[in-house]
Amino acid sequence: KQQWKEEYERLQQVYSNLITKRDDLVLHEIPRLEARYMEAIGQLQYEELCLQYDIALLKFERDLLQAYINRGEEPDMKVVAQKVDETAETFNQNIHQEEEKIKKAKAYIEEHKEENSKQRDAEKLELKQIYKRLVHRLHPDLHPEQTEWERELFLKVQEAYRNEDLERLRQLEAELNAGMPFTSVESDTIEDWEERVKKLKEQITAIEEEIDRIEHEFPFTYRDKLNDQEWIAAQKEEIRVRIERLQEEK
Repeated sequence: KQQWKEEYERLQQVYSNLITKRDDLVLHEIPRLEARYMEAIGQLQYEELCLQYDIALLKFERDLLQAYINRGEEPDMKVVAQKVDETAETFNQNIHQEEEKIKKAKAYIEEHKEENSKQRDAEKLELKQIYKRLVHRLHPDLHPEQTEWERELFLKVQEAYRNEDLERLRQLEAELNAGMPFTSVESDTIEDWEERVKKLKEQITAIEEEIDRIEHEFPFTYRDKLNDQEWIAAQKEEIRVRIERLQEEK
């Protein structure tokens, strides 16, 4: 039984680390990379998209008018304008979404200009907030019925707080959220522990798959490229060339 308990505790640490990594990717890395992408080439792509929509609408209007001419009819300009406006509404929704991405990216960049000077204060605040949550959930005076595992976890929390180790506190909170390994230790059977280990392994696999999916989707597919100034310059030039052609076509 002891071996299964130790294996469960080891897996729980793995799970906690994966949760912390996943949350860091979603909460910090994605906004940062999206902002960098929009700053690097997103604005030009937005200009290109607007031109593409302008041309699409002009072609649509031209085709509607040509259909009247092909039938030998006088074009009904009100009907044509209505149909163009209906199509434009869908385009405008997409353009608005891109505008919001650009605004969000600019706001993120502006907000993080002074990140280095403010980061320490933010970390101290988070340290206190996490510690307060964990004290509420683990302090022996508040939970006299707590298990040995909870008591040991609280000692680790106190040590991390003393050392101002924010990353360790994050991991301990994730560990607490992942589940308690020592509930009813004496009465649980080996089969109970086997089932716990099995379920935790399934959870670990699910988190690993989620992290892998995140890291193979936008914006992580551009993480390395955004550090390559030559690539960024080449992309900008390609987009500018396409924009010039679209302007001529329009």
